Amino acid sequence: MSPVDAAGDVAGTDAPPDTLIRKTRWGVVWLLTLTLFSALTVGGLLAPIQEAAKLELGLSDMQLALIVGTATAIPVAVLALPIAWYVDHGVRVRLLTILAALWAVGTVGTAFVQDFYGLFVARFVAGVGAGTAFPVLISILADVCLPQKRGRVMVLVSMGAWAGAAAAYFVGAGLFGYFEAHPLSIFPGMAAWRASHLVVGVAAAVLVLPLFLLREPKRYEIEQTSVAIGPTLRAFWNRKSFLGPLLIGNFAGGLAEGAAALWIGSVLVRQYGQTPAQTGWVGLVILVSGIVGSLIGGFSADAGQKLKVRGGILVPAVIATALSIPASAYPMMPTLPGFALVLFVLLVGGTIVNLVNSAAIAVLIPNEERALSLAGLKLVATIVGGPITAAIIVAMTARMEGPGSLGVILTWLGVITGIISLIGYWFAMVNAPRPVGETLPDTPGEAAGAE
Repeated sequence: MSPVDAAGDVAGTDAPPDTLIRKTRWGVVWLLTLTLFSALTVGGLLAPIQEAAKLELGLSDMQLALIVGTATAIPVAVLALPIAWYVDHGVRVRLLTILAALWAVGTVGTAFVQDFYGLFVARFVAGVGAGTAFPVLISILADVCLPQKRGRVMVLVSMGAWAGAAAAYFVGAGLFGYFEAHPLSIFPGMAAWRASHLVVGVAAAVLVLPLFLLREPKRYEIEQTSVAIGPTLRAFWNRKSFLGPLLIGNFAGGLAEGAAALWIGSVLVRQYGQTPAQTGWVGLVILVSGIVGSLIGGFSADAGQKLKVRGGILVPAVIATALSIPASAYPMMPTLPGFALVLFVLLVGGTIVNLVNSAAIAVLIPNEERALSLAGLKLVATIVGGPITAAIIVAMTARMEGPGSLGVILTWLGVITGIISLIGYWFAMVNAPRPVGETLPDTPGEAAGAE
């Protein structure tokens, strides 16, 4: 089945009522998975080889923090909500094509930068695409499968995301090692970290082409059709007791996840004596943890919907967050195998939480508000996990000395924020609205889907 056939009805055509059974359009799901794989690969490509870039360009820790954190966070901060509003009301597939082209261009451009400012701009351009695409993908995904199956369908997409994050290490470290020994023939003087970005950027550009075959799917589970911002804001306010704690949980969790994503490569180089070319094994940890966490998260999210408790879909997120708190000690492990094992546990928990969060939004929030809700979560996670986390780490490392100081800082940050995140997800669960489409109110006179 081609992506065109799999996409089904275009926007504006008649579609069966939401209550009727409709087939999952696996052609679209696979294409979305491939696209998210590309976004996560280019988004994390610099992480395993950032110390090499820092050395060649003469960057300070603060400048490196701005590159890996702020440069990719600014596009999300500025564009995430406007893009999400368009996703809820406009043509999503063409927007996704444009965003994918931007992250390819930014990655290719990274190979040719000459200083801090050039690298900042290249990462900024890549961040416009990769940092804002997730709500677009999930919005499309939600319309090509039934609500009762979204958790398990999102397993595949989640695996694609984690495979992309893993590929960033596999490919980044692997290409770095290869190009150190075998420079590109067309650019013989190009540094290995630059050549790695050039090759991956060209591959990302090729993966944009299938998106031109994707058609806009019919929207389902629409609560109101107005494109005015007022009704949307009122709807968000009516769900404040659910979305507020969910944002708090995501805010706190974003600190620990952002710290891990930004500084794993530096911890391995500074504390464990690894070279950038030796860090490719982290990709295996990321890949396996992503697969395991996705399977657990997807099926447990669907199972949670069947529980006779309010917000049952979020029960797996609460449990996973609690189990992840002690795993924040991964950078304090005395041996490299211990580091890998505890990091694996942390990443499995994070994968479960992220997938369940997305599934909860796709099930509990109406179609016309999903992308905006997901963008809010993404905005919080990116800003917190990028510039805020980077600034905290840089400030604390400046006040702590010793080869293990970075690991101590990351551990304490993970434990404290993990506790806050657990509290947030618990309150989000107990205040969750009913799934979209259910008509029975919680109390007489209460509208379905309200608090």
